[in-house]
Amino acid sequence: MEIRPPLIQVALDFATIEESLPVAEAAVKAGCDWLEAGTPLIVAQGVKAIGAIAKAFPAMPVLADYKAMDSGGKHVLVTQQQGAHIMTVCAGAADETVKAAVKAGKETGILVCADTIGVKDQVKRAKELEALGVDMIYLHFAADERRAFSSRDTVPWVAPVLEAVEIPVGVATFEIEDAVAAAKLGADHFSIGHPIVSSEHTYEKLKRYIDAVRAAHAPRRRAARV
Repeated sequence: MEIRPPLIQVALDFATIEESLPVAEAAVKAGCDWLEAGTPLIVAQGVKAIGAIAKAFPAMPVLADYKAMDSGGKHVLVTQQQGAHIMTVCAGAADETVKAAVKAGKETGILVCADTIGVKDQVKRAKELEALGVDMIYLHFAADERRAFSSRDTVPWVAPVLEAVEIPVGVATFEIEDAVAAAKLGADHFSIGHPIVSSEHTYEKLKRYIDAVRAAHAPRRRAARV
């Protein structure tokens, strides 16, 4: 699967499949590139939620956001079985878990994205993850961190990580403002979920987000190796 920046992913972090599908429909209509079966959705509904999204939107790439900490290879196989295309492994997982996911990914064609949630040294771990063979790195300032530090986001990590690695670099975003800032720095991939998808007028807000990111995006100085 080719990653063509700027790639925009909408996170379906709901408790039920029934809540997720209308938002997924709005996201596709607004012009997103990937749909994400979010961690809360998978936890609440099991892996069938991944398959439900993939079945409802067969033309859309679907990411299974496990943030796997163990059994990386098994998570890749489940992703394939459910008809999805990308999975996440925690950047903080053991190297062996990352290697297992990468190995299974190469065997199945499933992309492996390393999510840096909780990582203290983003640049150091990004370099290590690239050497381990992941397809993409996803910089993640998490929801709990955002609640504790409302003025912070992933943007300060973008430039140094882009400089450190050649593979695509994604960012978790909360609003249009941090997404646009990351786009101007050359990030390759953008994920948006709450609060935009949980508010009124979801389609209109997603459309503004997607249009703003595409308009602001500047290609990174060194093109991503995909």
